[in-house]
Amino acid sequence: MKVKFEFGGFKLKEHKRIQLPFKSNPTIDDINSYLDLFLLSDGVLELEQREEEGSIPFRLTLYAENQKYLVMFGKSNPEVDDGVEVRTFYDKTRTPGELYLLGDLWDNSIITEDFSLVRKAFNEFYLTGDIDPNIVS
Repeated sequence: MKVKFEFGGFKLKEHKRIQLPFKSNPTIDDINSYLDLFLLSDGVLELEQREEEGSIPFRLTLYAENQKYLVMFGKSNPEVDDGVEVRTFYDKTRTPGELYLLGDLWDNSIITEDFSLVRKAFNEFYLTGDIDPNIVS
């Protein structure tokens, strides 16, 4: 089941069988309530702008499994090979190595277990369309 919602210049996509707490035009409170579902559930959540405008950010994706979180922030950038620049969390203090998250292998340094950081990224993206490079680099 794949659900899409359009709101405030963004679309929300959900890739797991979880009943959404809203029907359309979700607010920031709706987004936070929905994020709460990922505290204990596995899945993928995407928040994206309807249209790309030059190098303006256009997508934020959360991968969640077993209270481990990967957030990928993508924005248009015609100067890179595939036209998309991707930024994510980076924590050099995490144990070196790789781990599986939702069936894919990821570098452990880009995974977080701090859900408040995930929430901060989604709130900032929802409110401003961008994320401070100190949060995702």
